[in-house]
Amino acid sequence: MTKYILHGGASKYDTDDNKKFFREIITSLSDSATILVVCYMMEGKNWDEVLEADKKTFLNVAPNKNLNLVLADKQTSAFIGQIKNADAIYMHGGNTHVLKEYLDKIADLKNVWRGKIIAGTSAGALVLGEYYYENDDDTYNVGLGIFPFKLFCHYDNEKSDKLDKLKSFGDDIEVRTIAEQKFFIIEQ
Repeated sequence: MTKYILHGGASKYDTDDNKKFFREIITSLSDSATILVVCYMMEGKNWDEVLEADKKTFLNVAPNKNLNLVLADKQTSAFIGQIKNADAIYMHGGNTHVLKEYLDKIADLKNVWRGKIIAGTSAGALVLGEYYYENDDDTYNVGLGIFPFKLFCHYDNEKSDKLDKLKSFGDDIEVRTIAEQKFFIIEQ
């Protein structure tokens, strides 16, 4: 079974909700599990620094585990091998369009990561929906279709007009919203 943990964004803040999110990622992992950290969507960021910050975050929520965090490779074939060797995949927020373009290169992605824990925050969650609203450029987009619903991250009631537009974008299917620092789980 694959466990998906979809987070609404702003995961970098040290809050109780974010700690719950990171704990959920590792709760069923062994003490020496491997977490593949995906940063493709983080344009202009130093990925090594992001990885070091992630190591501190996971250590903070699981001080007794000796987790192995690995930075995802830019080469698709190497990335596929890393997915197969990982216990969990953590996809950061950032430019959803860039992440989708990269993940589109992987044939049958849903089966490649079958049985893993897939955690995504903001862009890392949005890309999994059939359709999504991208806050960064105020656009409505087609996702990977891993889930048959529309997704809106960073949601609050002040964005209800944008939610209405997402509802009318594409097919008439369920729409799910996730507030910042909140998450939900889907197991399949």
